[in-house]
Amino acid sequence: MILDQLGSLFSTLKRFYDEQAAQAGPAMLAQVAGELGRVTAGDITVPEPVPLPVTQLLERLDPGTDPVLGEFRGLAGALPWTQTAAYAETLSSHFLDNYGYVRLVGPTAAALVSSTRVAVGVGVWGSGLYYPRHAHPSEEAYHVLAGDVGFSGADGVRRELHSGDCAHNGPDEPHELWFGAPGEDPDRSPPCVLLWAWVGEIGVDARLV
Repeated sequence: MILDQLGSLFSTLKRFYDEQAAQAGPAMLAQVAGELGRVTAGDITVPEPVPLPVTQLLERLDPGTDPVLGEFRGLAGALPWTQTAAYAETLSSHFLDNYGYVRLVGPTAAALVSSTRVAVGVGVWGSGLYYPRHAHPSEEAYHVLAGDVGFSGADGVRRELHSGDCAHNGPDEPHELWFGAPGEDPDRSPPCVLLWAWVGEIGVDARLV
């Protein structure tokens, strides 16, 4: 049953990135779509669930009509959640209790589909969190699936992103994010959810800068 659900999620991701690449987004999106196009049922590892506190925030979320978010939310309790190791050592317990991601595609054993060319995942952050300035050698595209997100890239200019919006980082470009709309009650508000993709040096984790 879960393998069928995972297969459906990966098919939905492929359609999503095909559509995004056709809309003249960053060139890397075509590479991500191509890699997802090679995924078959036999490539998907059925995971052992690894829960994190952040998964409880998904209960506040209305997936609406977004197909990626709807399928991901339905699988969330069966997926292996993780956090960047360096963040677990340096960021506050409040941040860590309200943050986590699932690596769907990538070079690590935790990914559901192995790839040395592309990494794709879904991250969740609670409303009110500030994600400090960080960087990584991979090129990245964020797509907002839910929530209001402030994003500042290498130019230092903050942009306000909403569901359906995309932000792009070149390799090693520092960037930072703010989650939630002004005035929201973090204890009641739904989380922000980002679909992220990396190409290039995908085996190197992000670092705070």
